Amino acid sequence: MKRTKIGKVRGSFLPVLDRIVKLTDGPILELGVGFCSSPYLHWMCYPSKRRIVSYENCPDFFDFAKSWIEDFHDVHCLEDFDGIDLSEPWAVAFVDHSPEQRRAIETGRLIHADYVVIHDSEDRSERNYHLSTVAHLFKYQWRWLGAFPQTSVWSNKFDPNEIFLKEPL
Repeated sequence: MKRTKIGKVRGSFLPVLDRIVKLTDGPILELGVGFCSSPYLHWMCYPSKRRIVSYENCPDFFDFAKSWIEDFHDVHCLEDFDGIDLSEPWAVAFVDHSPEQRRAIETGRLIHADYVVIHDSEDRSERNYHLSTVAHLFKYQWRWLGAFPQTSVWSNKFDPNEIFLKEPL
């Protein structure tokens, strides 16, 4: 596997992810571990031992994230995302993985999740992530414009607009 230089830490998705995690109680999927998302999700799930599964294909990030492995938190290092089973009924699926072209593929595989939280969803990232190719698969979509990179929430079950319009971030 190719080693990746770890750059600037960003957590612009945290207010959105925090709101969705607190509104749900089922299992959480993390595609792409990170310095902000993995510790946050781990500690939010820790008191109740809520199930969380994290997948990463970068050895540097996996080396960091494997310290979070516990009976309720699975962390997997993989070569690519093709072989993983995403069919579990996820309450929250957080999409923030590499390579860039995989984000649309995995997002399209998560139409059954209660909420899909997608980082880097601003229009200028479309050329890299191609999220518009799967947007039509989701009935409800909302994007937080309050921080960069932007974060979106998509769902076929619940309208995130109702959540964030009632109490904006």
